[in-house]
Amino acid sequence: MKRKRIRNLCLFFLIGSILAVFGCQADRKGSDGETITVVDQLGRTVTVSKNIKRIAALHHFGGKVVFALGAQDLLVDQALYHWENQAMAKVNPSFAAKPKLIQGHDINYEELVALRPDIAIAYTSFDPSDLEKLENAGIKVIAIRGETIEESFDGVRLVAKVLGREKRGEEYIADCRRLYDLVAERTKAIPPKKRLKVMFAGPKNIYSAATGQMLQNTLLETAGGRNVASSLNGFWASVSPEQIAAWNPDVIFLGSSLDSYGAEALFDNQQFKTVSAVKNRRVYVFPSNIGWWDYPAPHCILGLVWAAKTLYPDRFRDVDMKKVADEFYRKYLGYSFTAMGGKLPVSGL
Repeated sequence: MKRKRIRNLCLFFLIGSILAVFGCQADRKGSDGETITVVDQLGRTVTVSKNIKRIAALHHFGGKVVFALGAQDLLVDQALYHWENQAMAKVNPSFAAKPKLIQGHDINYEELVALRPDIAIAYTSFDPSDLEKLENAGIKVIAIRGETIEESFDGVRLVAKVLGREKRGEEYIADCRRLYDLVAERTKAIPPKKRLKVMFAGPKNIYSAATGQMLQNTLLETAGGRNVASSLNGFWASVSPEQIAAWNPDVIFLGSSLDSYGAEALFDNQQFKTVSAVKNRRVYVFPSNIGWWDYPAPHCILGLVWAAKTLYPDRFRDVDMKKVADEFYRKYLGYSFTAMGGKLPVSGL
């Protein structure tokens, strides 16, 4: 996934001045002075107050977790990302009134410091030295990661512990596991040779493929597919048209972050005329229109259910994807998927 880099670090002198004005260089403590010490997913030991009242989320994963834990009222910023941010702003006036720290892939750090959060939740792809500079400026930072399902659960537990919402965190994880187990139970008996060959293309163009080291590989394999690029390493490996033709995937998924091309572009491309997925028109854009289901975060469990139902509709005929999404969103974002403007491809209904 794309790495959000901290920019304009030369402004930390100015940030320090802002902090001096607000008098927040000292570590914050709860009203009773109690603190809690945790080890984040970068292996950093961080001590924070037990009385967290203000949270900044610098990555969509952190924002989703805070919402799922029912702590969204503590957010000082909008904290969601792209389409999901826009969808939430339309239905929640309180959310819409909060400042938007993330613009594209940049973060407004001057405004972040001025908002005086007790903690900031970042992703592990942030440069550790930059996180240290933020902490030196008076902001406690918790780094989380979710490149696998289990990692994302660990991230939930970490934030839940910091916020004292462990019970809610375990409830969230249990609901995710229930959906995961639903899919795994129905696909585990599919023989390897009968599993559909799947390519997951994203976010640059059709010539980039999700490798065996990515979350998308877990989604495909658990959904009963065989990732044609599973032997490749790294993130979004560049591949040639000849390689895609040789793989001859039965199904092609286009990552949900793609808005520059779609299935029709493949159907019209002569380089793919021999590929089974194109010949049989089994090319699908991963949901959803308001919040990506293939990005690291426990919400990707919805993408897993959708992928399995899309690959093997007969095995999941009784699963109403829209109903599943509505219930999950209502419980963990406060509004149903439909109420937020969510729509699914025809293949996922």
